[in-house]
Amino acid sequence: MRKLIIKSKLKLAVLALSMATLTFNCSDYLDTPPQDIFTDDNFWTSENNVRTFSWLNYDTFLGYGNNAGTTADFYFHNSSNLDDNLAMNVFTNFATTANATNANWNSYYTLIRRSNLMLERVPTVPMDDAKKKHYLGVAKFFRAFTYFRLAQEFGDVPYTDMYLTQGDPNVYKPALSRAEVIDNVIKDLEEATTLLLNIDDKNTTVNKYTAYALLSRVCLYEGTNRKYNTGQNGNEYLQKAKAAALAVMDNSAYSLKPDWQSLYNSVELLDNPEVILAKRYIQGTLANSIQAYTNTSTIQSGLTKFAAESYVTKNGLPIKQVGGNAEYLGDDNIANTFANRDPRFGKAFGTQDYAYSDKPWNGLTSITGYVFKLYNNPALSGPEVTTIGQNHIDAPIFTLSEVYLNYAEAAAELGSISNADLDASLNKVRARAGIATLTTDGTNVLANGVQIEDPQRVSALEQITGIVSPIIWEIRRERRIEFMSWTSMRKADILRWKKGDYLDTTSNPDVVLGARIPELIGTASKTKVTADGYVIPYASGVVRQFVSPKNYLTAIPTNDISLYEAEGVVLKQNPGW
Repeated sequence: MRKLIIKSKLKLAVLALSMATLTFNCSDYLDTPPQDIFTDDNFWTSENNVRTFSWLNYDTFLGYGNNAGTTADFYFHNSSNLDDNLAMNVFTNFATTANATNANWNSYYTLIRRSNLMLERVPTVPMDDAKKKHYLGVAKFFRAFTYFRLAQEFGDVPYTDMYLTQGDPNVYKPALSRAEVIDNVIKDLEEATTLLLNIDDKNTTVNKYTAYALLSRVCLYEGTNRKYNTGQNGNEYLQKAKAAALAVMDNSAYSLKPDWQSLYNSVELLDNPEVILAKRYIQGTLANSIQAYTNTSTIQSGLTKFAAESYVTKNGLPIKQVGGNAEYLGDDNIANTFANRDPRFGKAFGTQDYAYSDKPWNGLTSITGYVFKLYNNPALSGPEVTTIGQNHIDAPIFTLSEVYLNYAEAAAELGSISNADLDASLNKVRARAGIATLTTDGTNVLANGVQIEDPQRVSALEQITGIVSPIIWEIRRERRIEFMSWTSMRKADILRWKKGDYLDTTSNPDVVLGARIPELIGTASKTKVTADGYVIPYASGVVRQFVSPKNYLTAIPTNDISLYEAEGVVLKQNPGW
């Protein structure tokens, strides 16, 4: 059963429940719906209606974006979704002033209100008890997922677990602290794991293990965020992250698929055993544009020098290993750059030649010279690849590989990671990739018996916000490489580790440099390079400053601050805004 096709047929019925899509800024809707469509009073009568209502919740997963849109979890950037892996094809800076409105703020509270409505109405619907519990678990999952993103983005936020009607005095309440919101998120997810079915419609809808995967993500976030951003002990959350990850790892239904790239270029992820939840795209129903933006004359966003140098060689050693790395051949040309490197490097980016404005490759150009090919599928061609809004490869939302790396990072942060832990998690990801696995004494790390000593770990950039142990460093590197184009995940990681300076062009000039093309040195090429030959993607003098603590959170929309103030409630603006 193809959920998206069915959803499109039944969407009018769900949209009729307009009262479920109101946001906390009290937008007005028509009070009297047409008589030939459902209302809140006559809708909650069957399991099919509940299922239909729940399907709209899945729109919150961005995946590769919707149709021609570029609001996505992968590849695309904007001022609130910058990372240090990809340089956008147009220089992008942080917002400097607070906006009156924020699309995420509004859409998140819309989904929360829908979830609260489900939690109130589902108990009254005549259906099998197991299914009733399942849909209560679905509602708790989406409420948790949405409050988690609100807390990540905005910090302290208004919180309610009730379905509120217009004029309810509880609509305007003081914000709850970020920590309390996260605790409520964890409570919802823990309850969801006891309510949800083990499997429901393969990996296209939420089940028990989707909740465990999100729980591991949330608890890892909270444990590390407390440690690095607030100076608090986050061990309680790290233990929960490990336990939640282990619940997924112990399920034999999930396993890593040998082809890493298939996570990102498959027409269907339904039968991929690594995928816990996917966003489906089907021609004629819902599409995306991620292949079109990386396979046409549009200048590609490109890999940064900072990210490219994080790829190790196949022996598991960093390219700047203290004492040398014989497998690394330097970066004088593209062949040497990719030689003996982590195979994921060459699967994500083209190895034939660099492409830039003076010298396109197969009609493609990249802002940094590195040609993106991760999303290419050899079985697809023509308009379904090159037309904006016509791409239909599926997007991963939760994967076993993320769960493995959540487990490894939590264990390392707890100071208790063992070789058995590595073999059960991170080493499976590395073995699939084709690079040497790791051993550890809990602090130091070895690859093929050689102790890893990466000078970047103790560089001036790392000293700005604190040097981490070698094992945590290597786990973070693995997470970066495994999810190189997963922009939203990388941004969240940078912020929870308090590494905002990675995005600062003064502290980290390599974040706005690209491939090394030495033949351009001293030429009149339109593509400018440094004295060493590294591509300079943007105009001279552009600067992006990461301001702490301001840029660790997004501004609260000023319109909402005014709305709360009019009701006698103070909604505080975030620091620096």
